[in-house]
Amino acid sequence: MLATTVTALPSGPGWAYEFKWDGVRALLDVTDDRIRIRSRAGNDVTDGYPELVTQARGIDDALLDGEIVAFDDGRPSFGRLQLRMHVRGSTELRRLVEQVPVTYVAFDVLRRFGVDLTARPYEERRATLERFAEEHPGWTVSPSFDDGGATEQVARSHGLEGVVAKRLGSPYRAGRRHDDWRKLRFLRSGEFVVLGWDAAREHPRTPSALVLGMATDTGWRYAGRVGSGLSARVVAALHERLVDRATPPLAGLPAPQRGRVPHWVEPTVVVDVGFSMWTSDGVLRQPVFRGIRSDKRPEEAHGDA
Repeated sequence: MLATTVTALPSGPGWAYEFKWDGVRALLDVTDDRIRIRSRAGNDVTDGYPELVTQARGIDDALLDGEIVAFDDGRPSFGRLQLRMHVRGSTELRRLVEQVPVTYVAFDVLRRFGVDLTARPYEERRATLERFAEEHPGWTVSPSFDDGGATEQVARSHGLEGVVAKRLGSPYRAGRRHDDWRKLRFLRSGEFVVLGWDAAREHPRTPSALVLGMATDTGWRYAGRVGSGLSARVVAALHERLVDRATPPLAGLPAPQRGRVPHWVEPTVVVDVGFSMWTSDGVLRQPVFRGIRSDKRPEEAHGDA
């Protein structure tokens, strides 16, 4: 289930409020001693998080929805999580498990003891999740509050990404975006597809900026360019994923800065970009690259929607 984006939290007695965690959405499924962790896109990422597999061995049966988070000085850090997201079964992974441990922050339970709970109201699922945490010490459950204003104030003061409001009495709608869940982001960010990249003539294989697009009902729309945040590690990871093409994937793309050469790619890689606002002509202002979102499909790259 996905939340809609709002600019202000709903108020009133019919809502619960939870912190929004800056990590990777994942389903953790334990059944018949089999443990699987799946990304929002449905990819099996179990091998990338061996510490979560070890922790989950104590669960008899459950399907949890939550966020994989890497903390830095007590705060979620998507930048640190990036170090873990694309590493599988290697000496580097064993090292990173020690240096960059992750936490699974559960915020919903969809099945328990073989019983499908998705049609049950939020309050019942929440109570089941809290009992799960009591029965399995060491698991982290996202706290839930009944005061939206206070929750927002605490989240802002602790540098969290935002707050999610969840309507009391609502079921869990798997795979659907619905306004029974509403997210308020403090720092604007969103997912965009890479349409191409610009490079200086003297460094033709080193991207100075990514050309960004977003999915709409009628196809791709240009969203701007981002250069800030492109480290050498990021550039190497992008080169492994981007597939060159001879022509732009979208007609009418603005030319790069003078002295820069555009390179076009297949629109298959999704990236997370922070920004201050949308300009009047519909492009990102002060964009900053935050990470590659291998857990997202290109058609899900709707900007900050």
